[in-house]
Amino acid sequence: MYFKYPINDCHIHLFDSKDIPECMDMVDYCGYTNWTYLACTVVPISKAITQNLLGALLKLKGNGRCQAFASLHYYGGKVPDAEEMLRQTKWFHEVGFDGIKMLDGKPTIRKEIGIPLDHENYDKMFDYAEKEQFPLLYHINDPVEFWHYDRLPQWAISSGNYYGDGSFPHKYEIDEETFRFLRKHPSLKICIPHFFFISDQYGLCCELLDRYKNLYFDITPGWEMFENFAKDLEVWRKFFITKADRILFGSDTFSDHWKETVSCLRRVMETEEEFVAFEENCIGLNLPEEALRQIYYQNYYNFIGKTEKKLNVAAILEYADKLYEMVPEGTDKNEVVNEITYLKQEISKFL
Repeated sequence: MYFKYPINDCHIHLFDSKDIPECMDMVDYCGYTNWTYLACTVVPISKAITQNLLGALLKLKGNGRCQAFASLHYYGGKVPDAEEMLRQTKWFHEVGFDGIKMLDGKPTIRKEIGIPLDHENYDKMFDYAEKEQFPLLYHINDPVEFWHYDRLPQWAISSGNYYGDGSFPHKYEIDEETFRFLRKHPSLKICIPHFFFISDQYGLCCELLDRYKNLYFDITPGWEMFENFAKDLEVWRKFFITKADRILFGSDTFSDHWKETVSCLRRVMETEEEFVAFEENCIGLNLPEEALRQIYYQNYYNFIGKTEKKLNVAAILEYADKLYEMVPEGTDKNEVVNEITYLKQEISKFL
């Protein structure tokens, strides 16, 4: 076993069907009992439209180990109206997806969609998810350093992750939008990954988890969070022990550096080692067994709920046919059409 105790991963991405075999190898290498694939239809890649089909195939291939979160379709880069948001969410729930992945709070996406996260277009969808306890994993914000060029890590500079030019909403604006929608929907079962990028605000972390009983954070890197924990190690170690039932393990893999990522995550959770992870200075939390078992394993099932949901394969194939009409014109059109066709053929084997 790679990790000290049985483990589940709530946060895995994949963007091309050709990477399925290596992703499955990664899952087996890490020893995951269960894992969640998170679709992202709003990312700026040509095959984004196929993300839910890819998730359906992974769920079917996973034989109960893989849970798949669907991603809503935004036409023309804009959030649909409330009725369409509700329709899509209900459909994904009813055909057997395990939750919804949202990326609207990431500053690049938030800038594109142009409406606050507590806008009325979200209300009916959130009301439904709250009533049904249909879980959401919702990326909100990025590290505050990204608004300050002189504080950006080198990798972020080379990736173009600078939001301080005045065209992006500020991190604190997005935070406040989040607080407003949580106040409107206080019983949402929601995970805000990457510790909501507030690992430098111990009191706020405590306040949010105390106020919202169905709110979770995951420890998917940003590594800046672990550098922040290392600055007040004993305070944060106590937090991880006392709030262990509200923290999920996530890795944000599949990636070309997944082995380094999971190795660093294991070190920060299970050891007292000092090390550098992706330019950030980390010190291991060395958590006790009870906390590790909750974070690694049990909380996954509390958040996901039922892991044995079955997909309606026939309905997924009908959805696949509709995707052909949504493929945008461009040089990548044939590649995207071929991906839909391949995924459809593979999914049809499970009829």
